[in-house]
Amino acid sequence: MTGRIAIAALLLALAACAATLRVDSDFDPAANFAGYRSFAWIREDPLIQSSASPTPISPLNSRRIRDAVELELKAKGYTQNPDRSAADFVVAYTVGARDRMDATSYPAPFYWGGYWGHAWYGSSVEVHSYREGQLSIDIFDGKSHQPVWHGGATKRITESDRKNAQSQIDAAVKAILARFPPGGAAKG
Repeated sequence: MTGRIAIAALLLALAACAATLRVDSDFDPAANFAGYRSFAWIREDPLIQSSASPTPISPLNSRRIRDAVELELKAKGYTQNPDRSAADFVVAYTVGARDRMDATSYPAPFYWGGYWGHAWYGSSVEVHSYREGQLSIDIFDGKSHQPVWHGGATKRITESDRKNAQSQIDAAVKAILARFPPGGAAKG
């Protein structure tokens, strides 16, 4: 019975990990984030895509991402400047997705409770395929036009995520921009 409880706990832990949003960020330590007060989009369509392998994104999700980024930056006290040449920083984003596989091996001897009163020993390999999505936000200095900050979120995409795109996008953008500005630098 203890073995079954341990396996059930492991499966619950793995399920929790599968739905976790992983966030990371990087920045230029020479950038003066404290001087940033206003932002603009890098261009009319701020989605940066690789011509080698573009990931299709619906116009609805593109609008959702833009709205979520604007909302988060404004909540942080930044103002949106319609004149991108006068903004302190400009923002772009990237969306990607790829198919992934996880393999789990249970080496011998592996005990699984009793089978008609007998223990079973052996090995097993389980393979799971899934879709992983990524949203990245990039910030460029408005004067030097150099990249100064990058943040990204990666998550296993489920059918529920597809049906609730708005909440997933909002959560990802909020988690990414929680790291901007780096080190909690205050606006000037």
